Amino acid sequence: MTGNDVFAAAAAYLSQSTADSEDLAPFVPLWLNVLLAECLPYENMLRAQQGMEPLAEAPRLAQGAMDTDIPYREVILRTALPYGLASEFWRDDDNDYRTQDFRAKYVSALADLQQATPEPIADVYGPDGC
Repeated sequence: MTGNDVFAAAAAYLSQSTADSEDLAPFVPLWLNVLLAECLPYENMLRAQQGMEPLAEAPRLAQGAMDTDIPYREVILRTALPYGLASEFWRDDDNDYRTQDFRAKYVSALADLQQATPEPIADVYGPDGC
């Protein structure tokens, strides 16, 4: 998914299209960059579960590069990021209730990703337990 795809999904929560949300478009890359940084630990957790290398830093979207693919797992791109971006849209609209509602959905979507990752352990006590 691209930044524009996330923008379109978030705009749908306002019952709008990206064309209807042109006044928000200049802010979307900036808001998404903050959300991508917040999501980095969750992305790296998912990568670890799949045996992939972690990302050293969160990707950054430039204003003219919203069609760039975001290298995050689909579960983050399709659920958490649209909720987080919609929260910013509602904040811009001065709707505190909906801002908090969508922020809670964003946080909850990220929390739902948390799963234990099995890793090998070393027996530091030896066979006799001492």
